[in-house]
Amino acid sequence: MHNKQVTIPGWLRWVALVAVSLTMFGSYYMYDSVAYVAKDFIELLGFSQTNIGQLYTMYSIAAVIVLFFSGVFIDKYGTRVSMVLFGAICSLAGFVTAFSDNLTIILIGRFILGFGSEPLIVALTVALAKWFKGKELGFALGINLLIGRGGSYFVDRSNTWASSIYDQGWQPVLYLAAGIGLLCFLGGVIYYFIERWTQKRYVLGKAEETEKLDFKGLFKYSPSFWYVVILCLTFYSAIFPFRGFAPTFYQDAHGVSEQMAGKLNSVLIMATMFATPVIGLLIDKIGRRALMMFIGSIIILPVYLMFAYGNMSLYIPVTLMGISFSLIPAVMWPSVAYIVEESKLGTAYALMTLLQQIGVAAMAWLIGVTNDVSGASATNPEGYIPGMWIFSILGFVGLLFSFLLRRAETGPKGHGLEEPSGSK
Repeated sequence: MHNKQVTIPGWLRWVALVAVSLTMFGSYYMYDSVAYVAKDFIELLGFSQTNIGQLYTMYSIAAVIVLFFSGVFIDKYGTRVSMVLFGAICSLAGFVTAFSDNLTIILIGRFILGFGSEPLIVALTVALAKWFKGKELGFALGINLLIGRGGSYFVDRSNTWASSIYDQGWQPVLYLAAGIGLLCFLGGVIYYFIERWTQKRYVLGKAEETEKLDFKGLFKYSPSFWYVVILCLTFYSAIFPFRGFAPTFYQDAHGVSEQMAGKLNSVLIMATMFATPVIGLLIDKIGRRALMMFIGSIIILPVYLMFAYGNMSLYIPVTLMGISFSLIPAVMWPSVAYIVEESKLGTAYALMTLLQQIGVAAMAWLIGVTNDVSGASATNPEGYIPGMWIFSILGFVGLLFSFLLRRAETGPKGHGLEEPSGSK
């Protein structure tokens, strides 16, 4: 046992991938699950639309807080301990959220989920780097995202495959989410023993240090980086809060059934699960990253006004949103590696994530307040229109900065975003 083998069997690496991906599946399922009891919260428990927004705001606040020290913790205690700990926190959050009809308790549950989920995702990313660096890391991360997004897809369709549970009210639905959320802890435990067993027999790769937020030299980044950051902030602030309100919005403003609302919401996730990896491969071949982000910004621009005023099939704006949500993230995140030097890349990504979470937190709260002020409901569907305009304004801001990015990158001080991978 003292002479460890250098080559880890391929099957063992993929087993480790499945284990960490289970945690992501459970986390994503729990995050999206409250969208499908929001209508019950409003009608049965007397919650306001502002309260619904706060469910997402609390998650993002916790994510912002934990971002400042999770990297240090993971570096100190290792991936396997971190996976178990943060997976357990996520699983606990599901039961806290489902336990009571008290708004404060439910908000605490969402805070706990954000506090566990964000460092769990960091830990699993670091873990995969140890297993796949120099191998198929890009593909492994793509499969991990595919499985993780599967959690969102399954919750979007849960009012169909678990309709008997939905018939029993909101609390059984959240207990179902908590049960599925146990995958966070179970996957972490499985990974703990896989890594421990492997380290005794094989030479397991050492991941690079976890990304940490460092404000030193913050303003030395190029304008192109800040254009990408603002596009990231506006884009995700429009997508994720909308998904949280979408099931209720579809039912109230467009008169669709609960099952159809979930089906419409699932189209967005289904698109990203399969299209994003394909787009990523295509962009590696052709380049044109700034152009693709600009096109993605144009595609999403009319979507929310189509929801507000259009008399067409809802599948049209939903499909456009799915195309944009597949295109922009597939290009945006890898583009940062072209713009920022390697020694500052960790800080750059951490800063993007931090500002993204702040944007999502603020927008979820703002849309909830706006819906309340406008009296948005099934009896007053026009009350949802101001919120759709707010999302549209974010789209205009994103389009502006994607245009500025495109102009900067086609100029003499470009960073090679428009070139295929490996050409610069």
